[in-house]
Amino acid sequence: MEKKVYNLKKSSLGKVTFQEGTSFCMIQGKSDGGETFREILIIKSLEELIRTFPKWSLEIISSNINDITELNNKIKDWLIQNWMETGIISFKREMYENSGFEEIKKMDPIDFLNSEPEIPLLILVHIATGNTNGHLKIPINDLEISIRYIKNILAINFWEDGIVK
Repeated sequence: MEKKVYNLKKSSLGKVTFQEGTSFCMIQGKSDGGETFREILIIKSLEELIRTFPKWSLEIISSNINDITELNNKIKDWLIQNWMETGIISFKREMYENSGFEEIKKMDPIDFLNSEPEIPLLILVHIATGNTNGHLKIPINDLEISIRYIKNILAINFWEDGIVK
């Protein structure tokens, strides 16, 4: 691994701060042609990650895999076979507890999974963050999702002048 060293001057004081937190999300897999694709998303919070992940991951996957519908159906089947209780049902329960919508509580788990196009992707995030220590490998196109949240991250702002005391 390559080491990077930054020489900080006295004028750099004030540029080094602890940011509130940062989420790192990586998606990796094999395209239709067999080439590996990998993209990383860096955002400020887990809440923002949950809002951003479905659209972002769908864009990445659709730019590398032609038949999204077939892939989505395979992911749903995989979730049903492997993650019914600790994935689909636990996410449905969490969605009900956070939103309070009775229709979610009464919904069949399979109907819930098929209710919105974002739901399977959100379930994958739910599984990765809650059950697999932030890393989930899906045996479909060698898809992998890795999610890390760092509560306080040391950041150096090279674009603003530092505050010298």
